[in-house]
Amino acid sequence: MDDKLEQVGGKILVVDDYPANVKLLERNLQAVGYETVSAADGEEALDKVQADRPDLILLDIMLPRMDGFEVCRRLRASEETAVIPIIMITALKETEDRIRGLEAGADDFISKPFDRGELLARVKSLLQIKYYRSMLTEREKFHAVIQDLSHGILITDGQWRVQTISRRAAELLGLAHEDQMIGRDLSDLLSRFKVMPPPEALRQSTTRSVTVELEQEDAGQPRYLAGRYTRIEGPRGELYNAALVFRDVTETRRKERIKRDFLRLFSHKLKTPLTSVSARLDMLDRGSYGAVPPAMAEPVRIARENVHRLSDLIEKVLAYAALTATEIEQAGQLIPLADLVDRIRQRVAERYPRQAVRWTIAIPADLPRARAPEELLSLVVDNLLDNAVRYAGRTDVRIEVAAVEIEDRQLRVAVRDNGPGIRTEDRDQVFSDFAPGEETFTGNIGGIGLGLPTARQLVRSWGGEIDCESTPGSGATFFFTVPSEFTPAREIPERRG
Repeated sequence: MDDKLEQVGGKILVVDDYPANVKLLERNLQAVGYETVSAADGEEALDKVQADRPDLILLDIMLPRMDGFEVCRRLRASEETAVIPIIMITALKETEDRIRGLEAGADDFISKPFDRGELLARVKSLLQIKYYRSMLTEREKFHAVIQDLSHGILITDGQWRVQTISRRAAELLGLAHEDQMIGRDLSDLLSRFKVMPPPEALRQSTTRSVTVELEQEDAGQPRYLAGRYTRIEGPRGELYNAALVFRDVTETRRKERIKRDFLRLFSHKLKTPLTSVSARLDMLDRGSYGAVPPAMAEPVRIARENVHRLSDLIEKVLAYAALTATEIEQAGQLIPLADLVDRIRQRVAERYPRQAVRWTIAIPADLPRARAPEELLSLVVDNLLDNAVRYAGRTDVRIEVAAVEIEDRQLRVAVRDNGPGIRTEDRDQVFSDFAPGEETFTGNIGGIGLGLPTARQLVRSWGGEIDCESTPGSGATFFFTVPSEFTPAREIPERRG
């Protein structure tokens, strides 16, 4: 029996009315690793089959209450038990008795007294037949089920030869007849598309599951597909099957393009006059138009502060628009977190000169460096620190920034504040696109909620996770993960966002 068969295991039902025979059979079977159950007559045997679902039955013919022939016929009449192999153990030698057994549905015979080697060989052979018969039945059922699914489903063998392809998969890939695709190499079927990650990288990958995107932009009507490629490994870690499940996201991409174009236009239309206003206010503050009267100094300062705040908001809109339009750079620099956090802390403090903030930075000196694009990591930290100050809603603001090393030598960065916190029902919405995050925090500051969605997409771009914990009235803690210089690199990064 090969490795796959050994993994299936084997539960064997021994049916005999003579206890000594039962013990002898069970001892021989258990010695080589089979599990056994027993029955002393035909009716008990049928009950045990229903209760224990054995993989094989050793069935004596001469039984009380119901003989082995009738037991065999009843098992074969039920769809649930029809595929269970049955070996009849009998002292009958006549050919007509064996014919009668075959007609009842027996798969094989062993004569009493039996030979141990012969018994184990026949059990092993029939279990193997049953295993492959079950696999074939399940594959046929699976193929029938997937034909009506809205997702395309494609299964290959270990050499990437197509074994199963649904009608929807053939339609999405622009193939004429799915039956003609069986046996072809998966790379051939995907040749019309730009595939990310590329097919050769997928083929060589040892990552269990990878996000895949397919683009066909040179056709009259561009088509975009997205899904997952999953490896199914054999007992020694080799590729046994590969599954590609995907769906049509063309309409989604079209809507993303509309949103991106709107955000770009909206942002640039705001930024052009805002730049002019900011320049004039700066010149006014510097006295370029003459000395500023004392009564106007404070209004001018407030105006400049709000113009800069609005400029920061527009920058976030532009950053968000870029995230939905282009591929985020996956490679990163090695960044000392303590230095990065200190720079951003100073930058945030300058934005809120009237806000007294007590900062606590808890980053160990020996913490490994973060590995991520520095500009993107800076934007995430900036978003979290800025939110902590902006939505504090109190005069004694306390903010703690901590970083620790976790599993896989990743880094976990947390920003904790003593603000009003987030309501439980709002916690799942703070990372949603265009969620009114400001109202979630304080209820009295308007905004368009792009900071945290941007941070989420940035964190996911390098394979991290971002989340928050909060109790209303007791502040909130936002935390995210980022690879360190010692984190094992992902062979094929999952593309998200």
